[in-house]
Amino acid sequence: MTPSQSFDRAADYYDETRTTDPATLERILELLQEVTATGGGPVLEIGVGTGQLAVPLRARGVPVVGIDLSDAMMAKLRAKSGGDAVSLVRGDATRLPFSDGGFAGAYARWVLHLIPNWPDAVHEFDRVVVAHGRIAVEPRVESPIFAEIQRRFMDVLGDEARSPGMDLHEDVLLDAAMAEVGRSLIDVVEIAYDREFRLRELFERTVRREYSWTWRVPDDALTAAVPEVRSWAAERWDLDEPQRGVPTRWRIYGRAV
Repeated sequence: MTPSQSFDRAADYYDETRTTDPATLERILELLQEVTATGGGPVLEIGVGTGQLAVPLRARGVPVVGIDLSDAMMAKLRAKSGGDAVSLVRGDATRLPFSDGGFAGAYARWVLHLIPNWPDAVHEFDRVVVAHGRIAVEPRVESPIFAEIQRRFMDVLGDEARSPGMDLHEDVLLDAAMAEVGRSLIDVVEIAYDREFRLRELFERTVRREYSWTWRVPDDALTAAVPEVRSWAAERWDLDEPQRGVPTRWRIYGRAV
């Protein structure tokens, strides 16, 4: 089995490419505090990364424990938080080093597509969260245009352009995996990101291999694919037109007890 994907190589630019606008971040933090922090116990973030969510959530008084494969990403988190705001553990989401029912709730953002055996991570999520706790997952940033461009890259490049884990556009698979462990979908909360973005930037970042899906693609294949897909996209959209209000959907799971 291919191991889960570490983001060590992305640590220096990750925040720049994933920054959430302040208003949207506030809504996400309110949601996570309401959904996962019931009962006052610790909350687990899988794929804590540089702490974009964990650091401000901890500042709100939520005792966050973060787990990640990347030492480099967590070093960024420690630098921005002063080193002791969030409890950190290096580990794999499919083999969580925590006891059963040790967390009041848990959440993950943009992680399951990086884990080849991601249903094992769902089982671990369920195991470490108390029966009445909630699990919140945001699988992806869901711009229809971005999705079309990504599918075009996959058409051109084949499987090497696919993420190693969960299909980003198959939420039904996540719902089914949660159902297998006894947790059902109880809510879907849409939060639109208001940060401005242009499609031209997507191609520039693809060339720089800032997106994880590019890391397995050979240099010559990516070099040939980018102008082809960019030309295809330019026939359909204005690459310099600002894109705003990109929707994302947090899926909230609970267990009947």
